[in-house]
Amino acid sequence: MTRSLPLTTCACILLLATTACTRVPELEDQLTVDLKSADYPALIALEQAIAPLPLPDSQSTALEQQLLARSARLQQRARALNSASN
Repeated sequence: MTRSLPLTTCACILLLATTACTRVPELEDQLTVDLKSADYPALIALEQAIAPLPLPDSQSTALEQQLLARSARLQQRARALNSASN
């Protein structure tokens, strides 16, 4: 039983590697001649590609304000439901 585990693992890796190299004509046929001959896009630094994250202090303050406002609305709604049922 212990000999079959490495053999099975090797067979799975070989099968996955073989399928990864398979050409898919349905995908390749969708590329136009212009796309096939197009240049690669220019690479840019990652810092330029993504938006800067907000500072944790300002983000936590905004989140706290949103949660406090939601809490107040829910408490007001609960009071209104309690008064309507009484």
